[in-house]
Amino acid sequence: MSAREAAYDAAVAKLNSIYSGQIPEQVAREIADAALDTAPQSDPWTPIYRLVGWLDRQNGRTDHEISMRLLKLVEEAGEVAQAYIGTVGQNPRKGVTHTRQDVADELCDVIITAMVALVSIADRAPDDILAAKLAKVTRRASSEGGAR
Repeated sequence: MSAREAAYDAAVAKLNSIYSGQIPEQVAREIADAALDTAPQSDPWTPIYRLVGWLDRQNGRTDHEISMRLLKLVEEAGEVAQAYIGTVGQNPRKGVTHTRQDVADELCDVIITAMVALVSIADRAPDDILAAKLAKVTRRASSEGGAR
């Protein structure tokens, strides 16, 4: 199996994991294709828009559905915490159960889920919203002697 095929299979598996196996295989494959065809990923929004389109077709975009997308973000953040706790073996009954790579993977799930939520709720281009927020945070950090 080539590296690309392995990456493709991993991307499809990750999408199925994030959406608890509810995403149709064909949609997962289309999103994986889009993500891999733009390597290096110069536009992370393309697969996100496809995910949002699929979710909208399946569930609509009602206030309730948007609430569920926001709650999904909280669920994913909890999985980051769980993975990190597992890296330090904080639970003496379980010991060390996760790696830093597990934490990184969970953080990626948070990012993807946040991007889906942003596209779902934004009243203007989400990439513009994110760029403006990044610029604001960077300016604030720079003025406080932080990021330069």
